Amino acid sequence: MASTSTNETRLNDNRSPADVIPLVDFSHFNQMNQNMLSDVMKLNARLNNALQDIGKEWAAFVGTRLGEDHRLFETLHTCKSVPEMQQACARFWLDAFSQYGEEAQRLMRISQGVVEVPAQIPPPTSQVEIRPEVYQAA
Repeated sequence: MASTSTNETRLNDNRSPADVIPLVDFSHFNQMNQNMLSDVMKLNARLNNALQDIGKEWAAFVGTRLGEDHRLFETLHTCKSVPEMQQACARFWLDAFSQYGEEAQRLMRISQGVVEVPAQIPPPTSQVEIRPEVYQAA
């Protein structure tokens, strides 16, 4: 029994890997990877642009809000009575809440622009072709 296994091992050692392993056609995998890479790159570009737009929009909004904050303190400095200060603060907070709501809607529109691009459904793929030809070493 032991002599048989050593004989088989010796016979298998003389064969090259190309003789033992069946050849696989990787062209389908290559095409699939190229399509996926292309789609991922397009999505990445859209996400990058959307993030830049969101950053610009948010920076402009924060700059506007900081100006509003500064004006509130100027207004409070000129107020002569408590009801006048209360009215200035109430107007400030009402304006702030409405502006934050509008800004949230603008940011959502920018974000939705990225995800509203229709997803492409890839065509059905064929099965992997395995060619079982075994080539004999010369």
